[in-house]
Amino acid sequence: MLHRKLNLHNQMHKLSRWNFIKTGLLIAVLAVSFLIDRTYFFYPPSLAPAWNDVWVDIIGLLAGIDLILCGVLDIHVDLLVKLGLSVSAAFLTALLVAESFHVLGIGYVRFYPAIIFEIYAIINLMQIAYEYQPQKNG
Repeated sequence: MLHRKLNLHNQMHKLSRWNFIKTGLLIAVLAVSFLIDRTYFFYPPSLAPAWNDVWVDIIGLLAGIDLILCGVLDIHVDLLVKLGLSVSAAFLTALLVAESFHVLGIGYVRFYPAIIFEIYAIINLMQIAYEYQPQKNG
């Protein structure tokens, strides 16, 4: 019975690490794609420079790398994990708002796949935050 509980705990732990890695990869790939395409957001024209700002993309990239490293290296430092989760959620939420302006404002359908992936990533972030158990010292 104890062996079964330990095995279940190890499976949950591996799932949590994999969630960190796959969600971090998705966020990093999104950030890199926005770094490459500096004109991705264009509507409304007055907000396009702010939404295409390189620093927003760099922050998203750093958050994705943080989540990847937390998963690969099995890091349980609360500050790093919580910072990665919260900044990633803020980055994805900002993307959803910007893309919603394009979809609802001018009916631009190119953003539908990106919106689906971002909603998936936000759900993964919520699952990671729910499952995350910091290592107890002592």
